[in-house]
Amino acid sequence: MDFALQVIEHIAKGIDTKFEFTEEALKLYKQLIQFFHADSDFPGDLTKGLLLQGPTGTGKTLAMKVMSIYQKIDNVKYIMNGRIYQMNYDVVHVNDMVNGFLDNAFDGIQMYCRRYVLCMDDIGTEIEEVKHYGNELDVVSHIISERQSKRLLTFATSNLPIEILEIKYGDRIISRMFALFNFLTVKDRDFRRPKNGSTS
Repeated sequence: MDFALQVIEHIAKGIDTKFEFTEEALKLYKQLIQFFHADSDFPGDLTKGLLLQGPTGTGKTLAMKVMSIYQKIDNVKYIMNGRIYQMNYDVVHVNDMVNGFLDNAFDGIQMYCRRYVLCMDDIGTEIEEVKHYGNELDVVSHIISERQSKRLLTFATSNLPIEILEIKYGDRIISRMFALFNFLTVKDRDFRRPKNGSTS
């Protein structure tokens, strides 16, 4: 665990020089290490993906980018339907998914519905329903439904608490989210802001 945390700190500071291991960040990364190594001490279901929830600036997206690099270094694999797969994934903002639909309708989002592993960044911030020549779709809800039905490994981040997500997506999609994700809450301060509250 100690060596893994050293590697992660090196990766994180390579992405964001202001990164630091606060008590809350340390707790989160220990859980992420446990998950990516299929450690039985992970406080959740290892057959599901992860949804990191917490306020803006607490390092959720950074954490998933860090782990995408970490898993390549450690050559992390997972088993699905009796087959072994690499845990390679991209962190894709939900607005890019919406734009994919706006540009090319369902062809523009098929890759997100089919990739074996995917991280959906900033769930809840996207435009709710968009149209492409008469085709109207809640893109994120559709992708979540497709991935859950195919039992594809899915990661996500969101600044919104579950109560707001329930209002936005409704019971059916929230039920699919619970089937798809372990929910990990990040309660840390915004590490990008000065500790003394100064804006200078």
